[in-house]
Amino acid sequence: MQLHQRGVDVLLKVMDAADHIDQFNANQTQALLREVAEVMSAILERDARLILNENDPTHI
Repeated sequence: MQLHQRGVDVLLKVMDAADHIDQFNANQTQALLREVAEVMSAILERDARLILNENDPTHI
C-alpha cells in the first residue's frame, strides 16, 4: 500500500506542476521527473512480478 500512496503523492505533485510550470526551475523539474521515473519503475516492477506469478503453472 505504501507504493500506491507514493504514486498518488507523485501524481498530485505532477498535476500541481502542470498548473504552475512557470514557477518551476530546471532543478525542480528534473527532481520531479526523476521521482516520477522511480515510482513508475517500482509500480511496473511490482506488476511484472504479479503477472509472472499468475502465468507460472507451478505457482500455487
